[in-house]
Amino acid sequence: MNKILAMPAVFILLSCSHGNKPDIKKTIHKSTLKEVSVADTIEKPMIQYTDRQLESFLDSVGHLSVHPLLDKVAFGVDSVFRNQLQMDTTLSLDDFNKLKHAARKGVIAVNLARRIFGNNKIDSACNEKSVLSTYKPGLIPVVYYPFNKNKKAFDEFALCIGDPAHCQNACLYFLRGQKVIARHNGYDRNGLDMGHHVDIDGKTVINYKVEVDRGSGIWWYQFFFYKYDGNKLIPVLSVPQNINLLQPSPWGVRELWFESFVQKTDPLVIKMVYHQQLPDTIKFDYFTTDPNLGPMIVNDSTYVRYSWNEQTKTLEGNFRQSKINQPQILSYYLTDNELLFINAYYKDLKFFLLNKSKRKSILHYLNEIKNQSNRNNRGR
Repeated sequence: MNKILAMPAVFILLSCSHGNKPDIKKTIHKSTLKEVSVADTIEKPMIQYTDRQLESFLDSVGHLSVHPLLDKVAFGVDSVFRNQLQMDTTLSLDDFNKLKHAARKGVIAVNLARRIFGNNKIDSACNEKSVLSTYKPGLIPVVYYPFNKNKKAFDEFALCIGDPAHCQNACLYFLRGQKVIARHNGYDRNGLDMGHHVDIDGKTVINYKVEVDRGSGIWWYQFFFYKYDGNKLIPVLSVPQNINLLQPSPWGVRELWFESFVQKTDPLVIKMVYHQQLPDTIKFDYFTTDPNLGPMIVNDSTYVRYSWNEQTKTLEGNFRQSKINQPQILSYYLTDNELLFINAYYKDLKFFLLNKSKRKSILHYLNEIKNQSNRNNRGR
């Protein structure tokens, strides 16, 4: 039974598009993980492989090149992260002053916002200020995010046109003085939590949390980091903020948790707390709500220090001094990433096979994944 086949991530186009350039909505309302039908169980019976076959399968996956696995797993989130709309619009001094006034007041006329940003799809109906309050027709909320200690400077800042917690068509514009340099989707049903810090080269790095996926017993939030680089806002780091998958469930064969926290910004240090657990084979049932869990493959926390690499224009993690690496981090993504998980934690799985109490659950897991892998190969 194929319980972990993943659907490609569904990225919905924003309604506040600009010209012919699509902007990508950052919330995926449809789960990336496919629920299994009863027909799959009938049509595709499970093969029980021998222990020797399963250990050979573990070795073969453990020695695969990791880069194709990483590219496949990261593709969906990276397509959002790296394809935000770049802009290069210089505002007149009069329009710039009007925007500063709107930022202070927290409201702007819809027609004025449309004209200044060249976006006729800014939603005039999105005038909700809070659950109990709305602006009169023709006005829309503005949320001001200054990236300078002096909030009156207006040198590097962002404006969300439309309240980010209530307006699904909210547009987040990044500015450097009178220049509009980028537009992102501004909607976040939990509220847009914008952070920023100054990097070692004196340039501003901003970050916010993106809801990638949610469902019954699952969620996935990602930190996106961008950096002011001249008159551009460039993507520099994407890292999970909080990922959860309950087990047992119809969506996966591992129970997992990942959460990260920005601990320092000079340099950037992120604390990561994480665990992954396999099912208990004795009472294993994908459709039960009882948490019958087996062995912990990992249950730990660590710190990762990120440094600026001028050649790649990215923040790179120093994983040599942490207890996790990039492939292991991506094994927490809620995508079809079981081969990556096996590859990333190969040494741990190999070691746990020597443990009599853990061996049965690991072989059971490998049997599931080998069946899935064979079905996927036959379907190509």
